[in-house]
Amino acid sequence: MLLHDLAIPIDSVVVVIGANGFIGLETCEKLLQAGYKVRGTVRSVEKYSSFMHDFFDLKWPGKFELVQVVDFEEEGAFDEAFKGAAGVIYTSMPIVFHPDPAKVINQSVKSTINTLEAAAKARVQRYVLCSSSKAVETARYDGTPRRLTVNNYNTESLLKACCGPREETLEWSLDVFSAGRALAELSFWSWIGEKNPPSLPIMLKAALAGEWSSVPMPISYLSDVQDTARLLVAATIKSSISNERIFAYYKHLTWNDLRTRVRAVRPGLVKGEDHPLQEGYLSSVHEPICRAEEILKDIGRAGFTHEDSMLRDFLDTCF
Repeated sequence: MLLHDLAIPIDSVVVVIGANGFIGLETCEKLLQAGYKVRGTVRSVEKYSSFMHDFFDLKWPGKFELVQVVDFEEEGAFDEAFKGAAGVIYTSMPIVFHPDPAKVINQSVKSTINTLEAAAKARVQRYVLCSSSKAVETARYDGTPRRLTVNNYNTESLLKACCGPREETLEWSLDVFSAGRALAELSFWSWIGEKNPPSLPIMLKAALAGEWSSVPMPISYLSDVQDTARLLVAATIKSSISNERIFAYYKHLTWNDLRTRVRAVRPGLVKGEDHPLQEGYLSSVHEPICRAEEILKDIGRAGFTHEDSMLRDFLDTCF
């Protein structure tokens, strides 16, 4: 990564919440490559310590540490983890699929506010929240053209989860999950405005196997996990990025599009029939994508990683 315009000095400590996750691991690596010290939070140090230290210590000895945070909602849960840190990156909110909106939404909001309060208490200089495309729009595309901007939120799922009749269906649980993500981010921005402080592999395997019952949602936009990590790091360390929503959106592809591309290079991996209800996607996200690409280019990348490269990495890793 090409580094300049730094908001926090090289060798500062940056906390990565959910360091053992898919995005979290990549974010830790990008921070270490950039010259920062990383303190990762996990729910069990005993479970993850060996493989994570083996992964990072050989290249960056003494630069990586793990701390345990079991309950994100517990008051003071992050106080020790954030002590002495210059930056915090919240890469992974708890993922809960449950039909009861109170159980999902309250947890998402409380855990987000908890990290913000702890960061303020520890005088953390930079905080980056990794949200979700489901906070922006619903997964149910109805064929209506839409233009997405950084001001969009998933009000459809919010209204259904908060005001609609409860259903015991997967679609309902997905709406509740999406509402939790949207309200967590709205709560984040509300807290920022009020306090004014001094930022999918399993489903793809199922889609390739034609196991559509295990693929509960259509794809919105794809991006390489390394690009997502780069944007998270850039948002943390670049002084020119502040109070800004950044869309790690690269390109929209359907599950059938991905099956077609994999079939061309590894035909034996694609089984069963294509998805019978291939929904169109008409949302336009031109401006946010251009902004994300601008940031990637500013740190020395050519732009987003091409989908063919993403698929090659996925196939090499998972098959």
